[in-house]
Order: sequence, then C-alpha cells, then structure tokens
Amino acid sequence: MTLGQKIKKLRTDKGLTQKDLADQLHVTFQTVSKWESGTNEPDIATLKELSKLFGCSFDYLLNDEEAVEEEKQEPEVVVKEVPVVKETIIVHQNEAHVCARCGKDIPEDELVSEDITKKERHGRTTRTVSVGQTYYHKKCLEVVKKEREEAARQARIAKASSDAKKCFGWGIAGGAVALVVSLLVFLLVPSIKEVVHPGLAVLYSAIISYGIFAMLYCIISGSYIGEVFVWCAGLSIKFPGLIFSWDLEGFAWLIAMKILFAILGFLIGVLALLFAIVFSAALGTVSFPFVLIHNIRTDYEDAL
Repeated sequence: MTLGQKIKKLRTDKGLTQKDLADQLHVTFQTVSKWESGTNEPDIATLKELSKLFGCSFDYLLNDEEAVEEEKQEPEVVVKEVPVVKETIIVHQNEAHVCARCGKDIPEDELVSEDITKKERHGRTTRTVSVGQTYYHKKCLEVVKKEREEAARQARIAKASSDAKKCFGWGIAGGAVALVVSLLVFLLVPSIKEVVHPGLAVLYSAIISYGIFAMLYCIISGSYIGEVFVWCAGLSIKFPGLIFSWDLEGFAWLIAMKILFAILGFLIGVLALLFAIVFSAALGTVSFPFVLIHNIRTDYEDAL
C-alpha cells in the first residue's frame, strides 16, 4: 500500500472529505488529491501532522509493508524518530495557484492575477488599498470581466428604470393635485367663477398641472431648476434692529414689533415659496423636453 493509498484510506475511515483534510492541514484540496494519487508527497512536517490527526505512527505512513488493520489495533499512538528509508523520497509541496473561477490549477503560462482592493476611510478621506491578489486562467479572467460588465449594465438599467419611475411618479402625483386644486378654485370661488369661463378654467388648470409636473420632474432629475427653486424660496428681507426704552411701555413696543416682524417674515416666506413654484414651473414647462431627452441618453445618471 502506497503512502497516497494510506492517506486516502485513513481519511475515508475518519469520514473526512479531501477539503476537510485540506482545511485542517491548511493546504488546498488539490494538494490532498495529488498526495492520494501519488503525483506528489507531503513533507516531513506534514507527515507528522497526518500521524497525529489519524492516530497512527510515523513509521506506518513511511513503511509500505505495514497494514492499516494492524495499526488500528495499536492502543497508543507511537511517535518515533524518522527512520532512514532510502526507497522513500520526501519532496516539499509547492503550492500551485488555483483559478478563483473554475477551481483548477493554473499553468504558469496561463497565470494572470488581479488585485483585491477595499476602501479605507481615514478621517474625511477615503482611499482604495490592495489587500491581496486573485488568480485566474487568462480565459477565465476574460469571462469574469464580461460577467462584471454585464452585471454593471443590468445595474444601470435597473437604476434608470427606478429613477424614471421616481421622476414620473412624483411629477404625475404633483400634477394631479395641482389639476384638482386649480379646478376647484376656478369653478367654486365666486369671484373667479364669474370672470373665467368653465372651458378656460379647464385649460388653465391643465396648463398649471403640466407646469407642476414638469417642475417636479426636472427637480428630481437633478436639473438646474432645483437650484433655482431653492434660491427663490430662500428670498427674505432682513429686518432692522430695534431701539427701545427700558420701561414697561418700551418693552410692550418691542414685543409688538417682534410679533409684527414675525408675521411679515412668514408672509414674505409664503410669497417667496409661491414665487419659487410659479417661476420654477414656468422654467420646467420649457425645459422638460430637453431634460427628458438628456435623461434617456444618460440612463438617468444625474437623477437625485
């Protein structure tokens, strides 16, 4: 019985797979396979680990004439010095690179490697560092790159679909609300109802609805209209400082002026918001076709 046959029999008797044995010895399962097929042999240090793991003597692994059954009858594990056996040649195991895709050994002329990287954050800066290498056959690496490109393409398609739904969804919802509100105002408010014909009320409501839809679509798409809206809505007036006397009448005047300034500030904020909506909706009405074409061409990569 050869050394490889003994290793295989002892392994199977213990109910271990080649991978289980390889994990315990910190080698690859291809290495164990080469031992058992006789293509290669473990070194002395590994033989000692095998004798301890299988509960057999070191001599048993090296001596071809000793039977497995006799060794199993030994009640104790006998560890002796390594005898000089001229017929047995122990070679050191040279680990071959294994392809990360197909799991097979890689010949030297087909070996290619790829860095394994990860991102590390140091304070406010983030940098990419290499933490190791992955080995492939040349053809396997080409297949892996194609698979990655296809996965990235599918991810872009999924993102574009999601962003398109988000832009159109918010735009349609806002346009529908604007349509209903404007129709109610035109048709129910007496002063406006008397001036605006019902047909014109429907037309005006449709125009307002389209403007709100276009504005929301353009803002969510990440166009310049979002910045315009924020700037317009942030318009305000800086009120002057107040000088008052240190008496009851002066404090009452100060409180009254603070309340007045608060009311004025709120009204100015509401007017600024309305102005932002009207101005942005007007810009969105004109810009919507161009923003839509840009989004289709770029797969919504600029969407918020």
